[in-house]
Amino acid sequence: MGDHIIIQEKLDGANASFRKIGDAIHAFSRNKELSEENTLGGFYQMITNHPDLLENISEKYIFFGEWLNPHKVKYPEHQKTFFLYDIYDTEACRYLPFENVKDAGEILGFNVVPVFYEGEYISFEHLQSFVGRSDLGGMLGEVLTGEGIVVKNVDFIDRYGRQVFVKLVTDAFREVQKQKAPKDPKIELTQEQIFIQSVVTEPRIEKFLYKFVDEGILDEHFGIEDMGTILKNMNTRIYEDVMKEEADMLPDQYDDKQLRKSISRVVVNKVKKILQEKESVVA
Repeated sequence: MGDHIIIQEKLDGANASFRKIGDAIHAFSRNKELSEENTLGGFYQMITNHPDLLENISEKYIFFGEWLNPHKVKYPEHQKTFFLYDIYDTEACRYLPFENVKDAGEILGFNVVPVFYEGEYISFEHLQSFVGRSDLGGMLGEVLTGEGIVVKNVDFIDRYGRQVFVKLVTDAFREVQKQKAPKDPKIELTQEQIFIQSVVTEPRIEKFLYKFVDEGILDEHFGIEDMGTILKNMNTRIYEDVMKEEADMLPDQYDDKQLRKSISRVVVNKVKKILQEKESVVA
């Protein structure tokens, strides 16, 4: 008998969370606490002014969701809308079952992330059949699509005692790609270059461009004139993300200095390409 799973739509917005601390509601982006000066495109005001939160939530819970700031996928009917998808119990150190998330959404008046399927695990092919679907009318250009799916089984614990969720995304959001052979066979790439070229993809860079907009580093109409600001912030963020998300792919005995150099070279070229394509579409 297969494990009980839930397949949710993976939304392309800003990761946002909130919790009660003392007599106040505190709001967060993925990386930092929000404030009147750093609002994550209005999430801070929405959540801190939300009625009755203080009276209806416990300090031991952290509420996670997606704040639909404009990112790569646009949701015309749901911009600046919060969708709750997880609740973390800080005392038990685990995420709650999705039934609790649905109940909290109803009690607190929040939208809950769309669920495509709930039941026994069938097959990987079954999971893949949902990739690209969007119940919120996601649009990538003129195409109706979603970013991907998140597969959850809160009862599954890995050997390190962690709850692990699986994410499957469409090709447009794939952050790791197979490395092609160099056009010139005489060129020998270092192991660091091969690794970086496979993991520093346009989707990974685009992810951070939209995060910079969320964080107020870039204006939402950013362009080639912002190249300096982008490169100033991008290399470090890409390095940290790669070391966190793709550590199992790192070559043995890699040279960290060469790794950072490879990131710098790849980032410059890909950022320039993304910005040029963005301006050609606007034109």
